[in-house]
Amino acid sequence: MKSHKSTIMERYDELGGSLYDIRYTEEQRAKYELILDEINEPDLLLDNGCGTGLLLPLLECTVVGLDLSSELLRKARERAKKNHHLIQSDSENLPLRNSIFYMVVSITVIQNLPNPDRLPSESARVAKPGSSIVISSLKRVYSKKEIAKLVESDGLCINKIFTRENINDWITVSTRKQ
Repeated sequence: MKSHKSTIMERYDELGGSLYDIRYTEEQRAKYELILDEINEPDLLLDNGCGTGLLLPLLECTVVGLDLSSELLRKARERAKKNHHLIQSDSENLPLRNSIFYMVVSITVIQNLPNPDRLPSESARVAKPGSSIVISSLKRVYSKKEIAKLVESDGLCINKIFTRENINDWITVSTRKQ
């Protein structure tokens, strides 16, 4: 029997980068623009679950993009600038050192994970103390209260939870506790 992660990886690999972009570009860009209005761009950012790299062209900072799907990362490489680095890896077990990022973003990923509580935990681990962590989840999967409980459960202090009419996600902006 396949693991949940294998199933998710295969689903996104089968979807491929081009079809993913056709289905999700408009929606994801609306989320990114909303988030970028809320935060200041850091020096070093982790895009955990970067998909096809739709966020990359919007950022000038150094970015590490991480995704489980090799096909989505192939498309992300087309968008990557010299200061953007891409890694195929698992969002629940980041192959990264502790306390290195000034910001971690994970947009519409948490609801796909078999252990969703690991995402806030790993995000907090790789973020510098006091850094911003942005996690979003589909509203149809988690209520505002549920996503708040999930994000706050691991040493993160939520500063804001918001959405907009044209956005299908709850967006949390948190700070890693010192």
